[in-house]
Amino acid sequence: MTIQIKENDAAVIEHYFHLGRYEAAAPIIENQLRQDPKNATALFQMAVVEMSREDFEEARKLCREAMQFGYSEVIGYHFIGSTYQHVGMYKDAEEAFLAALKIDPLNGELIASYGYLMLQAGHDKKAHALLEQARELEPFSDRVNQLILQFYFAKADSKKQQEYIRNVLETSTDEVQNLTNIAMYHALKGEVKEAKECYRQAFLLNPADQNILALLGEYDSLTHPLFAPQRFVDKIGGPAVVWITFMVMALLLNWMELYIPLIIIAIIYVLYAIYSWTALLLYKWFVKGRL
Repeated sequence: MTIQIKENDAAVIEHYFHLGRYEAAAPIIENQLRQDPKNATALFQMAVVEMSREDFEEARKLCREAMQFGYSEVIGYHFIGSTYQHVGMYKDAEEAFLAALKIDPLNGELIASYGYLMLQAGHDKKAHALLEQARELEPFSDRVNQLILQFYFAKADSKKQQEYIRNVLETSTDEVQNLTNIAMYHALKGEVKEAKECYRQAFLLNPADQNILALLGEYDSLTHPLFAPQRFVDKIGGPAVVWITFMVMALLLNWMELYIPLIIIAIIYVLYAIYSWTALLLYKWFVKGRL
């Protein structure tokens, strides 16, 4: 294989990886490995493909092979930790991240990943401390700011969300991720239409992303007129508020012996209850054309 072909293949693989089209890159990587089974970069790239297929054990195996043939142990252990993190094996993920940090203790992006792992594991104070350390080390890192933003999304801290959305928008060149962040922010504020529009734009930029497609489908249903009563109920406090209001009104009308209004109120509540149980089914049946 000539140097020019290798460079072309590397550029194509990088392009596919950037788009999240790992399966499209797989044949090129497999061809490289047939010609050179000890190609550390190709082994690691194939590990990424296997992770996208959710074959995490094979992904870890390939990554360890890549490290044996000279691939960066920091990146390798970071990747292995991410595969464990993805399936909730937080202890194993922590061990892998610590192995990477032992080699490169001042790697801001690695520290940020470890911090977000601690958040998922329920150690909020440690998570915050690690993410702050990562921010101090690499304040302009897209990944660091993205993980800090996800931390504040999890904590529902609106002020910090706005701050880090600005940081991510300033440091990131990934327009799809930026649109997704803005959509999440609108969603937390209850701005469903705005969130849907951001997800729609993100999907137009990356129609291969099934997660965005699923979210867009969910927001399509949330903004449908069929769910207008449900949106109104959510705005006034949710089904619990409706139930309490109905009970108070029913007891009051019964005490006042106003039985006709009581019957009307009861009928309205029963109709609401039936609607709340069947709205999603009706949407799938009549709007989507399927059960």
